[in-house]
Amino acid sequence: MFEDACRLRARELRTRAEARRRRAPSVAKREVGEAEALEREAHSWSLIYHLLGDGATVERESAEKETEVLRATPREEGGTRGDFLPPPLRSRLRCASRDEERDPVTFRLNRIIAWLEANSASALRRAELDGTAYDGRFLRDECDWRATADAIDASAKCDPDGNPLSTSLDPDGPMRTKSALHPSNADAEVRLCERLWKLIRAGSVQEARDLCSKVGQHWRAASLGGASGWGPAPVGSTADEELERDIRKLLALRDEDALAAQNEVDLNDDATAAECDGIGTARRALWKWTCMVAARHIDKAGKLSQTPAAKYEASVYGALCGDLQTMLAVCEGDWESTAWAYTRALFDLRVDAVVNTGKVLDDVSNFEPGEVVRDPTELETTDDAVDRLGEPRWPTRDVINATPKTVEEILLVKMPERFPDADAHRTVQTHLILGKMKELLLDHMMRWIFPEDELDSNVERVSSEPLDIGLTRFTAHALLFLESLLPEGGGLSPGGELYFHLNKVLNLYVVHLIANKRYALVPAYVVHLRHPLLIETYANFLDLLAPAVLSRKTLCYAEAALWMEIEGPGGWREIVTRALSDSTSLVNVHRGPEYRRLMLQWACVTSEMYPEAVKHACLLLRQLMCQRTSIGVFANDAPVDGELRARVILLEELPEVAQEEARANGAAAAAAELADWARYLAATEAISQWKQVWSVNESRRLDVAAQNTRPYAPNSAGEVTEDELAKARVAIDAVVALLRSENWLDDEALYDDMEQTGDATLRVVAIPVAKAFDDPLTSANMSIEQIARDLETLLGSKFAQGVVEVSATVGITPGECPARVEGEYGQVVVQISTECNDEDRASLYQDVSLAMADCVKGDLPGQEVTLDVQSVGGSSETLVHALCRAICVPSLVIQAAQVEAATRTGTTQIIEMTADPKFGVHKYFAPTELRWLLELGREIGLTILDK
Repeated sequence: MFEDACRLRARELRTRAEARRRRAPSVAKREVGEAEALEREAHSWSLIYHLLGDGATVERESAEKETEVLRATPREEGGTRGDFLPPPLRSRLRCASRDEERDPVTFRLNRIIAWLEANSASALRRAELDGTAYDGRFLRDECDWRATADAIDASAKCDPDGNPLSTSLDPDGPMRTKSALHPSNADAEVRLCERLWKLIRAGSVQEARDLCSKVGQHWRAASLGGASGWGPAPVGSTADEELERDIRKLLALRDEDALAAQNEVDLNDDATAAECDGIGTARRALWKWTCMVAARHIDKAGKLSQTPAAKYEASVYGALCGDLQTMLAVCEGDWESTAWAYTRALFDLRVDAVVNTGKVLDDVSNFEPGEVVRDPTELETTDDAVDRLGEPRWPTRDVINATPKTVEEILLVKMPERFPDADAHRTVQTHLILGKMKELLLDHMMRWIFPEDELDSNVERVSSEPLDIGLTRFTAHALLFLESLLPEGGGLSPGGELYFHLNKVLNLYVVHLIANKRYALVPAYVVHLRHPLLIETYANFLDLLAPAVLSRKTLCYAEAALWMEIEGPGGWREIVTRALSDSTSLVNVHRGPEYRRLMLQWACVTSEMYPEAVKHACLLLRQLMCQRTSIGVFANDAPVDGELRARVILLEELPEVAQEEARANGAAAAAAELADWARYLAATEAISQWKQVWSVNESRRLDVAAQNTRPYAPNSAGEVTEDELAKARVAIDAVVALLRSENWLDDEALYDDMEQTGDATLRVVAIPVAKAFDDPLTSANMSIEQIARDLETLLGSKFAQGVVEVSATVGITPGECPARVEGEYGQVVVQISTECNDEDRASLYQDVSLAMADCVKGDLPGQEVTLDVQSVGGSSETLVHALCRAICVPSLVIQAAQVEAATRTGTTQIIEMTADPKFGVHKYFAPTELRWLLELGREIGLTILDK
């Protein structure tokens, strides 16, 4: 999959670069470089497939199938009687190359060669598809040297360069007579030999033979297989194709029609003919020796050996027998071809050893040359060829000596000598083949992608950009694949010695994906992180997307649901709960109410999360409604900001069924608290509706009074309208009902668990606001640090020494967080801590909450500021609820008293309830609030006197 993706993207880049080559050469050059990097990465993925992945699995399955076929080798007369026939030579070759149990070294070589040949075959196919494979297109009989024969018949003596034309047109004629072919034949010969090399390099020996027959060189087609279908031991898909052919032959024996058809096919099958001769391995060895002799003869042909055709022709025959001396010349500058030549030579020696002797070759250096193949007749002993070439045997001593002994020698000695500056993916491939996973990761991969200062860090979490994005992507994917493919995870599984580094790489890649807004891919990689890191990283991701619209968040959840469950460790519930907890935390005081409202939306994207949504909404409502101080209410004609935000949460953010879902799924306390806040906001909404009507009517009454020129007021000037009275009654009744309930935010149903005694803490983060509204607080007229010191002193004076611990510190200095409105003027963090037990907890909670409420209201003696609360929290929900009551109840009661006064009916129901100890409302009032309430009572009394 990744190999195909890399190749497809590389092809797109090359196509685009070609289109931009003239108009934007620098851009085209960069895209070509990216394409080359992707192609190198594709080769690494191909190696993982062949060496560790499905390619190796398929090879093992094919080996088992080979064994089954050999067991089913038919006997004489179609298997009806007689002894079992010996296994065909081609089957023994395949079995020797695939027997992982007996010879794991040869099996590994098999996989390496299959990888290298697959890369070459893939390149040939892509060239055909792209229309760039000019060297692979041949006309029928194009290379039959007819043009040379016609030129000789026309009495031509030499080619245009003055080289004599060959008058001997047998296969060895031009080389033997040191003469040339006609230019058209010479060019075709170069193209043919180059194409044959590419096909054999890709493992397609049969295709090379077919090409020779097509272009008119049947003699060469016969030479490529010794006229018997011989060749190097096939690997990969080529071996599977041969196996399937043998299976078809076996099955054809059971069906007369299929047998007849198969016999027709076998008439032209050299391999089948060779098996019928019962020759065994001797003549195949003779053929391989002949290939070596032919290759070296061409290689030593003086000036003619330097021609391109001669180089490729020598390499073709050298590749068929595994002769490095004649193969390496054409591999110059090509890493994979050079590696293929070395590994193919070693592989063929090991396979030949098993086929010839029946024993696995432990050490190539101990391998003895083959036996002489022919009998030393008188004719042969007088032939000087024996003196020049030696006795015909395979393998020869010089071939054995020239062949590397191990894969380690090839990759660590031979290849560095020829390619001292190998790129990153060659390093990856070398270490994968050698099985050095730890060295690859620690010594190379980590240094390719991490800055120097983060290499030695013992923290998995990173924040920097990777040094190389392409290598980072490859490393992340490769490590995940290797963890699933290697025995025991290769140390990359949880608890392994490389697990830490896997998490560090994955976290780096996830950070890169987030930075580049590839959000759909994030969950696919986050789920592989260690559990705590997973939760932290994904919670930070949700934090980053807090400003996103709800539809984007819903899409993010749908993408995450493809990779993770709702429940369980690392599930969506745990992640969102962590994100919500972080959003309400007072540690990061840069976060404000609007941010926390946006974070609430993450819990509303699926109904399974409604209980968490309700819990978080309650936390947020507490913080928002603590802005609704009496002075805040009177300083604004409209509702305070916190109240408006709270209404949005209840009416717009939370789904209608959220409260019921929470009550039914383990969040009954949060559902009860939400109901309390709904009752409170219903009362404030009723007051707001009254105020809208009253404002219109009061404006009309003032206009009438201003237009009156009489010495007395009109009879209807001060009348209160019916609609105004109706709205007033609704508002007053709502407030009275709330006060009569006596359990608003003070009910056991609000708590799921019993609170433990011990340390109690109440903390508030707020913006200081000057009491004089015409003199706003700025850094020029008041220091945040000074305000914090003053608050700490004033608040501490409310308690006896040692009872509580009070601290007030600077959260944000003015201008430190200009991106957030809440941070424009600075913030302070005020905290009261105390120890309590069951006996004094209630009274101590009341004292602490009332003192903090006075501080928020700006009603401490000598306090010059009020506090616009941005966040509130504590160790006890009871304590936080008490603070909410101490702030919200007085502001609501005073508003209701204003409604009573404005109706001019003379009723004092609200004031009476406030003064009644039965309801306990009076204790929440600060001195200033009591004074305002008394002034309203005096106003009502004056109204009664007027009547």
